[in-house]
Amino acid sequence: MAARAIGMSKFKAIRHIILPQALRLSIPPWSNEYSSVLKDTSLAYAVGVIELVRQGRYIIARTFEPMLIYIIIAFIYFLLTYAGNRLLGLLEEKVAIPGYERRLTRRV
Repeated sequence: MAARAIGMSKFKAIRHIILPQALRLSIPPWSNEYSSVLKDTSLAYAVGVIELVRQGRYIIARTFEPMLIYIIIAFIYFLLTYAGNRLLGLLEEKVAIPGYERRLTRRV
């Protein structure tokens, strides 16, 4: 209502006021969802790509070294999860409001 009062159109009000606020608040849930979806790919196919565990089983059938293959698969999942969460964390810090600290999510 304040944006409309100073003469902004609805589109400008949404673009310059509402969306930046919504983005700041939506990044932490996106991070959690990213982790969940990535971890769930071990149970199902994602976008038609054969997932890591199935490929690992194929390699195990040829090499007969299951422990090494499963450790490599776990490391790949760890890297993907860590990198995605780190990137979303950096984005969250970049769009944070200076001097405003969220009380619900404190980082140690």
